[in-house]
Amino acid sequence: MNRLTIILLSIICLNITAFSQNQAANWTFGENAGLNFNSGSPVFFNQSELVTTEGCSSISDKYGNLLLYSDGITVWNRNHQVMQNGTDLMGDDSSTQSAIIIPRPSSENIFYIFTVDDRAGANGLRFSEVDLSLAGGLGAVTNNKNILLENSITEKLTAIEAANGEDIWVISHRWESNEFVSFLVTDLGVTTTPVVSGIGSIHQGDINQTIGYLKVSPNREKIASVTSYKSEIGIFDFNASTGQLSNPIAITKLNLNNPGYYGCEFSPNSQLLYITELNYSTNISNIHQFNLSLNSQTEIINSDIIVGTKNGRLGALQQAIDGKVYVAEFNEPTIGVINSPNTIGTDCNFISGAVFLGESSSQLGLPPFIQSYFFATNLFSNTCFGDATEFSIESNIPLDSIEWNFGDPDSGINNTSNLLNPTHIFSSYGNFDITVNYSAGGENQTLYRTINISEKPPELNLGPLFSCENINTYNLENALPQSILGAGYNISYYTNIEDAELSQNSIPNYINYNATNENQTIYIKLVNGSYSDCYSISELLLSSISEPTIDSFEEVFFCQNNDTDSVLIDAGNLENPINQYAFLWQTSQQTTYSLEVYEPGDYTVRITPNSSITTENPDGCYVERIVSVTSSSIASINYIEQIGTATFLIYVDGLGDYEYSLNEDGPYQDNNIFYNVPSGQQTFYIRDKKDCGIVSQEFSVIGFPQFFTPNNDTINDYWQVYGVSSQFQPNSKIFIFDRYGKLLSQIDPKSKGWDGTYNGQPMPTNDYWFSVTLQDGRVFKSHFTLKR
Repeated sequence: MNRLTIILLSIICLNITAFSQNQAANWTFGENAGLNFNSGSPVFFNQSELVTTEGCSSISDKYGNLLLYSDGITVWNRNHQVMQNGTDLMGDDSSTQSAIIIPRPSSENIFYIFTVDDRAGANGLRFSEVDLSLAGGLGAVTNNKNILLENSITEKLTAIEAANGEDIWVISHRWESNEFVSFLVTDLGVTTTPVVSGIGSIHQGDINQTIGYLKVSPNREKIASVTSYKSEIGIFDFNASTGQLSNPIAITKLNLNNPGYYGCEFSPNSQLLYITELNYSTNISNIHQFNLSLNSQTEIINSDIIVGTKNGRLGALQQAIDGKVYVAEFNEPTIGVINSPNTIGTDCNFISGAVFLGESSSQLGLPPFIQSYFFATNLFSNTCFGDATEFSIESNIPLDSIEWNFGDPDSGINNTSNLLNPTHIFSSYGNFDITVNYSAGGENQTLYRTINISEKPPELNLGPLFSCENINTYNLENALPQSILGAGYNISYYTNIEDAELSQNSIPNYINYNATNENQTIYIKLVNGSYSDCYSISELLLSSISEPTIDSFEEVFFCQNNDTDSVLIDAGNLENPINQYAFLWQTSQQTTYSLEVYEPGDYTVRITPNSSITTENPDGCYVERIVSVTSSSIASINYIEQIGTATFLIYVDGLGDYEYSLNEDGPYQDNNIFYNVPSGQQTFYIRDKKDCGIVSQEFSVIGFPQFFTPNNDTINDYWQVYGVSSQFQPNSKIFIFDRYGKLLSQIDPKSKGWDGTYNGQPMPTNDYWFSVTLQDGRVFKSHFTLKR
């Protein structure tokens, strides 16, 4: 979408409240640590006299000059001296938020220091009054000192402007109660009767559960409450008109080690919540980020992202007037910073040790301020490169002069403007440091902000996204090019353009529509980073298409006797398949209707109607078919083993299931052992049961005739050892003896055998002896009968 993106640098009204951001320009905390933000970046100073483990507070005038600071017990003036009557306040330096300093509306001299005791102590919640017109302008604590508001209170204090833009709410939480108390500070002073909101969990039990920060969002709409040692975060809506809290969300992590959650702070745009988590056992700390802009409690809880980790203790989180969030680092000469706190995820850019404190050190606390001081920073959202960015100051009193410096020297003379509401087109992408110098009523002030200019996401020309009829399930990401999915955009989906514009009521990327809702239009919003003013919205049509009717499963068999053996499988019985469908075999990525395969296995083919395929959705609407291919093969005989006189064991290899026989025509047996095999030359046959072929092998069974009758009738005319021949045992030695051991003949295994003669004379009927030494070394001796 092409529209002019407007971003307001809204400094609101020119009165004591309107330009109050600089009242948060000076921080005092930790052990003598001080920071000044007047130059736009934090600069340390080491004059601070404050030494505190946790609670601290400071305040400056509207020009950014330090006025006073306190640890909840002692008050120091701008010269870092103990203020007159500025001791013995009833806070505690070990209280999480022991003090917060609040100016009385419509007064430049009267301030109230609210204090809370440590761990629900007896001193409770009190306030003391400071008058800066006393002590020669250095200020003094008046007799309105340690005025009791609540007896039993947790270590929580925060403040926010009321809806009228002048009064201020100071908020805390009662101990052993679920009640928040909101006290209104007006131009008449502190209203001592609180607005009570009984909501959320009861804070009770272990007094360590009094620990933990309380903050209001800069836009005055949310409150976050942290309960340490219970590891619970409460998030509530806040009504700046009534001081009431509502709509609780509880985030509890019982698996966190003590103390667990501790500090909290909102992003400048009030959309994100940051929480520090401490683990005293491992001395490792994390920073959690929760996205409060999501639609439901479950989504908010599940949005938890750890955006920072430190080997050490991280404490308080506090936004500064530069729009960044700073992080206390216990017992370190530095503090950390979240540079882009409006950014979702780790791109928010947490850097440990970012700000050096000189010889001073950070502890667990940072000074709290009236949170609406930082509201102007949240109006610095991103703008799209090429858009004219508009800036404005809304004022109900006239400005004497104003000068804008856009931090963009490459833009030449356009880098500055003296207009009240200027526009500027930035010369490139990136961060730009904006400076605003103005004067009103003879008073001068300077404000510093940082703006990010980013590239506008492209509008997409998306083809329809198809789903198969009667399924109607759509993965919306399939409609987007990979170049978009990998570009780092925040992508969300909506059913109407209004929700897309407002980023509300988003739908998941994987959705299901009934057939009656076919041709539904979905709106896809691409946002550059997390900046909602730099986005595009594209339309996507969801359409249903008839799926092909096929047999989803088929079994196919082939004989795999050689490497070249194969079987042809196909995508099923489809009418006119080549013209109407696209095919993709998942294993080989071949795109043919049929596929020749050489190995058994399951082959899956995706069948897609051609009409459903688009550039953005190459898969289209598809069904899948599985062809299960099995195979067998002819056997391969390893060897034949004789394990007895006439018993043989046959060893074979192969893919198949085989059966065995001594005759090609059978009968065949499953057993590969043969008993009582006749002597002589035999042939074993091995047949594949799936008819992939028969393999055979001849072998010899050695045997010895018991008699022979050499009478020339062609029957048993010769005596020879069975199983020896020119093929089997051809080098065997066979000798014939008479009963007295006289050698009568030596027979050649390749001959017919002994004809019953000796030196040409027939031998008489009788028993004769033989000795056989086979070629393989075996020796046999026995006798036989010659009959005439």
